[in-house]
Amino acid sequence: MASKRAERAAARRIRDRWRAKVWYTIIAPETFSSKELGMTPSNDPEKVIGRIAEATLYDLTGNFKKMHVKLYFKINRIQGTNAYTRFIGHDMTTDYIRRMVRRRRSRIDSIFNVQTSDGYRMRVKVIAVPDKRIKSSIKSQIRKAIAEFLTKKAQEMTFSEYVKYILTEDSKKDLVHLLKPIYPVRRIEIRKSEVLHFPEEKIVEMPSEEESSEAEEPEVEKTDVENEPKVEATPEVQE
Repeated sequence: MASKRAERAAARRIRDRWRAKVWYTIIAPETFSSKELGMTPSNDPEKVIGRIAEATLYDLTGNFKKMHVKLYFKINRIQGTNAYTRFIGHDMTTDYIRRMVRRRRSRIDSIFNVQTSDGYRMRVKVIAVPDKRIKSSIKSQIRKAIAEFLTKKAQEMTFSEYVKYILTEDSKKDLVHLLKPIYPVRRIEIRKSEVLHFPEEKIVEMPSEEESSEAEEPEVEKTDVENEPKVEATPEVQE
């Protein structure tokens, strides 16, 4: 009997803790039309700061073709029961990248840092897959052209404009056109971005280009992509 009473008391305590929690609505930045991303519970608004929410580009735009693009947002401000976020990066599902890379084709990865006109620093990762295997010298030219083009674009745009640009088809079309004189590349994606520095934050030492660039990958019979760190949360973020 005593054990049953203890179990019932423990169950009541758990229910009471949940009842004491407030549900906060997670709001996307203005770049994404301040759409709702989901909800998260907490008994203290300070505990909500720093939580990370994930959504697909399809969730925010309604474009079914963008279900493979995952966006990450970090909560940085609470107002009432609204939890406001800022964009911290995106990536693409591994199965989508695998479908891009076929046998007897080269895989070209380009990784570089950029800075927008309003002081945001980002790391951008691009993957290009030509129709067949190509020489290393041509790969190097393609990497260089991609890095120079997207770095210059960042310098000409604000953070919000640049994020929109790299997530839309405009960037792909521009890159395909850019690379045509070097070697025609039909399949190209800005597969990942990460915000390294927000202007209001203290500037930290960033790695050099040599340290941040990855070694050239072997000719792709291998179709796996690198193991990306997982970011928690589906539309409903857990504490």
